[in-house]
Amino acid sequence: MSSPETSPDRKTAEGLERIGMVISGRYLIRELLGEGGMGSVYLAEHTHMKKRVALKLLHPEMTDNAEVSARFEREAMASAHIEHPNVAAATDFGKTEDGTFYLVLEYVEGTDLREALADGPLSVTRALRIARQMALALERAHETGIVHRDLKPENVMLVKRDNEPDFVKVLDFGIAKVLEGAASASAEIAKRNGGVNQPLTRLGTILGTPEYMAPEQALGEAVTPAADLYAVGVLLYEMLTGKHPFDPPDRMAMLSFHIVAPVPLMQDRAPDLEIPAMVEAVVRCLLEKVSTKRYPNARALIEAIDAAGAASGIDVGSGVPSAVPSQAGGQLTTSEQGGPGFSGPDAFAKTTFGVPADSPTLSGPTLAASGGSNADGAPRESRFIQLLSRQPRHLLFAAAAGIPLLLVIIVVVLLLAFRKPKTDGGPPGAGKGESAQTPKDKTAPPERVKTAVALGPEALEALAKEFPEDASIPRKLVTAYQVHGKSTEAIRAVRALLVVDPSAANDEEIVVLVTTIAAKGQGEADDDAFALLEGPFGERGVDALIELTARGPGKEIRDLRARAAKSLAKPEVRAHASPAASVLLDFKAAVSCGAKKELMTRAKDNGDARLLASLKPLKATRGCGVFRGTDCWPCLRREGGLDEAIAAIEGRAPAK
Repeated sequence: MSSPETSPDRKTAEGLERIGMVISGRYLIRELLGEGGMGSVYLAEHTHMKKRVALKLLHPEMTDNAEVSARFEREAMASAHIEHPNVAAATDFGKTEDGTFYLVLEYVEGTDLREALADGPLSVTRALRIARQMALALERAHETGIVHRDLKPENVMLVKRDNEPDFVKVLDFGIAKVLEGAASASAEIAKRNGGVNQPLTRLGTILGTPEYMAPEQALGEAVTPAADLYAVGVLLYEMLTGKHPFDPPDRMAMLSFHIVAPVPLMQDRAPDLEIPAMVEAVVRCLLEKVSTKRYPNARALIEAIDAAGAASGIDVGSGVPSAVPSQAGGQLTTSEQGGPGFSGPDAFAKTTFGVPADSPTLSGPTLAASGGSNADGAPRESRFIQLLSRQPRHLLFAAAAGIPLLLVIIVVVLLLAFRKPKTDGGPPGAGKGESAQTPKDKTAPPERVKTAVALGPEALEALAKEFPEDASIPRKLVTAYQVHGKSTEAIRAVRALLVVDPSAANDEEIVVLVTTIAAKGQGEADDDAFALLEGPFGERGVDALIELTARGPGKEIRDLRARAAKSLAKPEVRAHASPAASVLLDFKAAVSCGAKKELMTRAKDNGDARLLASLKPLKATRGCGVFRGTDCWPCLRREGGLDEAIAAIEGRAPAK
């Protein structure tokens, strides 16, 4: 039985007593939204600004607990230092008149991802758009030197904003880790600790939610940004299939599965769904057991999502919607039936003082469940996690390896069977070491291609060797390498693709991919990309180089524009230009009115929509010369040549 001091009924009564109180002279408590083992969350209103906020208050008995207070302060510092539209920000932190810590958070009104998943899998488009915004939030957090460590559906809010029905807000940095060397938040925390930024947990302590823990996190090892990317992988898998990647017999085994169990193909978990192969490749890269095999950072993940979306014909969104002044507050939700309510577990439920039963969270050496207990008063499901977290790491390794060992053996056998070309049962006269492939088997079976894409570039390479005349395989290999952040290998694969399928030089997806790599400025990869644009890609390459010269401002962009212009100045490159591109380049190079006038006939006959940006400003009779009042182009308007060229171009279909 719970003691009177920790009785949920007593805590609720204490929480309700605060309704109507004014905290620190400016926060009027309106409503109790939720509570956990560490404290309560209220809907409050700033008395002067009349702005709603979410107010977190520690329980009075927790204020003197150094560990709890430090973690509460860690959440405040982490949330305050991550300024990004996709992160719920902290706006105030302090103590009440009676010495109780409080934290004021941005008010987020929407639905958490757990609720969104209640109706089953999300569409691929919706899942990728949500995952992309999560990655944007993590990119900013990691740049600030902060690792979330507890990403899960309850900590991802979906808000309607502008034209985005699923604008993401990442919540709850209650167990966030401030990395060594993080200048802002780390310094503030160290200052409050007497100049020493001591970790809240020791190496070997398991902290987080088991279902979304990275293998290294489950082992109690040092946690890096790669752990957050792993959690995104689990969430994306869950969004796409409606199921968790693993289905262990108990929660202790869940950690073991993260450590050693193979990740099943999404089609195996959800046979009725069609998941694009490139999307599956992104998820599998995120769920690599070894952290260094995942994407190197959140930016690489964003680019991989963009590439997978482009390869699958999916609009993943171009970024964060325009900023809209947000109401202050925390993890509030508004369901269709229940009205406002606090969304699931929060920072108060991440220590041994209590965790909601429907979404258990590990914190420190024990797991508790505020949602209920066994007959003897012990929290449900906690003994397994207690036992696990108390074991030496070498025993954990042994236990982890034993539970899914059979699965590992089965998958290895299947992979070997998949990767080994068949040599038996061939046509009459075929020797034992000869291929069993018949002349009509020049194209790989679609299911094998799909499986190879999901397994990654290595499997595609093996399949390409088995079916060297199947041009679809190297085409998919190009995108697979780019999805995995391997630009150099992607360019090498493009060259191999052009050998078996020269028409790939006109493929929009391939051209965009190579142009993207060229724009990155990553040394060998972009040098090779520019070489492709300058030669083998012909007209499409020239068009891509022209597009690079028109990119926006910034020093790096200026360097890119200059490099592209240098390429376009080469006679052998200009020789590939289409008539439309040729007149555009000549027109931009012409300086005098007479030189431009001589190009009007070509502009009228061959110009496309790109030339309009250069032609239309020439209709103005003022705004040129030293005094900005000179008409510099009168010869172009005589005899109507300029107007005729513009009308002819507008009458044609825009350039693709």
